[in-house]
Amino acid sequence: MDTNISTNTPVTVIGLGEMGTAIAAALIERGHRTTVWNRTVSRAAPLVAVGAEAAPTATAAVAASPLIVVCLLDGAAVDAVLGTIDADVRGKVLVNVTSGSPAAARRTAAWATAHGAKYVDGGIMGDVSRVGTPDVLFSFSGDRDGYEAHRTVLEGLGTIAYYGEDPGFAAVEFLSQVAVGYEFLLGLLHTFALVKAEGADVAAFADRVAGSIGGYVPLVTSFGAAVTTGEYGPDLGPLSVQAALMDDLISHRESLDIDTLRMREVKRLMDRRISDGHGDQGFSSLFELLSESRPDRRAGDSAIPFGPQLIGQTEKALNALLQTVLSGRDLTEREWVSLRLASQLDEGGDLDTFVAGRLHDPDVGLLLASLRDRGLIAGSGLTAEGTTLVAEIGQEIADLTGAIWKGLDEQETEAATRVLNRVLDEARLLLRGSTA
Repeated sequence: MDTNISTNTPVTVIGLGEMGTAIAAALIERGHRTTVWNRTVSRAAPLVAVGAEAAPTATAAVAASPLIVVCLLDGAAVDAVLGTIDADVRGKVLVNVTSGSPAAARRTAAWATAHGAKYVDGGIMGDVSRVGTPDVLFSFSGDRDGYEAHRTVLEGLGTIAYYGEDPGFAAVEFLSQVAVGYEFLLGLLHTFALVKAEGADVAAFADRVAGSIGGYVPLVTSFGAAVTTGEYGPDLGPLSVQAALMDDLISHRESLDIDTLRMREVKRLMDRRISDGHGDQGFSSLFELLSESRPDRRAGDSAIPFGPQLIGQTEKALNALLQTVLSGRDLTEREWVSLRLASQLDEGGDLDTFVAGRLHDPDVGLLLASLRDRGLIAGSGLTAEGTTLVAEIGQEIADLTGAIWKGLDEQETEAATRVLNRVLDEARLLLRGSTA
């Protein structure tokens, strides 16, 4: 790497953790007049000893340079610092390499624009000890003019890449690259557990896996092309052939008490894709099931945390789907519940008492009378017409909501069942206590 690049650009580094310190050291080594600031003042001392200037405040640090590199612990720390320099950033270029989400990058970019600054977001992949060498990868996105104005300075930090003017794209790149690594490595560790449980040599197996990884390179490229175009060839082989392996893969892991979550997900997706008529396509086509019916959260919306709001909104959404079916049958929800209860009553039971004890409706007598007048119930249960109607509505509901349940993992469903039943039991206990 050329270490004789221009020294005309002063640079400020805000945040002197390990990575911030390494960035400042690389800039000093390349001859840039480097100003540093950190809340813990003592962290600046080693850098001052090799030529940095320590600013007494964040405001003074910003004033010292046209290029401000921010490298802090997290987004909250970034927001806290930016709140102290909002009157001082006009005309500056902010390069924020603090790890964060795409949504956070877009919010910070909007803040910078509103205060007259150019904003470039960044991500860093590599060992801190290698900052200043090509071994560390810096991804950038955001204001193109700001990036180009200081590209030569940024090249002194490592291998750099620019992903476009959307300030969130650098975070997309960083988080996605890290995610690929974690997904692969966790699967690898589970597989090592399986190999070890069978008494085989894990180290020797690891060597063989390392030797075969190169074969995945063209596969990754072809998967990317397939997802982009929506044209899925047989890649690893037709799903109808691959699916035959899944039961063996799952049962093998179960026999050794090894995690089966991901293998069950693969089986579920394969079975679904095959049942939808795509058994001739390859593994890459599973992407279609991962992306269907997913809400677009790019605008920064976040998932509703588990609690009363999530449970209530879920109930309302499912109830709205139920109403869609019932409205076509000229039934109210209370009438539908009454018909379902009537279908569950043992022969010879008292229908009115049974329904009243569960529906808790003072007008249950009138409700049942209406259903009798329509020929849907008689005596202690459903008529033939009522039985047919209940079955037809049940099938309509299953058809309408089937996609919801098909997309859920079996183990996740079991966990949700346990949690929601616990919530229901506790709520009933509270209710009984409040009415005692």
